[in-house]
Amino acid sequence: MNIKIYYDKECPFCNKYTKIININKKHNLNILNARENKEEIENLRKKNFDINNGIIVQVEDFILYQGVEAIKFLDRLEENKNLFKRFYSFIINRDIFKRFLYPIIKYIRVLILKIVGKNPTI
Repeated sequence: MNIKIYYDKECPFCNKYTKIININKKHNLNILNARENKEEIENLRKKNFDINNGIIVQVEDFILYQGVEAIKFLDRLEENKNLFKRFYSFIINRDIFKRFLYPIIKYIRVLILKIVGKNPTI
């Protein structure tokens, strides 16, 4: 399966997340910085996927996930989950993550990028 992950490399949360995911090696994973792939991001925007609303995962050029759904999809493909990863899986699959924690993370992302002088909007 070919998987593309579009993320904001300037965002400390997104950047760390892309470094710790451990997708099963049978999948072809391509991690792309949204700030460096403007044309692809614009094409996704035309399909109503805005990178400013969260990470975007594209599977085989047609299935798209964003934000919490993207994270849940990638979590299902993780291999060799240690105790931390199992706890993480438990948390992201709870309603509280979608309704409360993820919006807070998105808000903190914007705040941090503004503090360090980066544009939070891609």
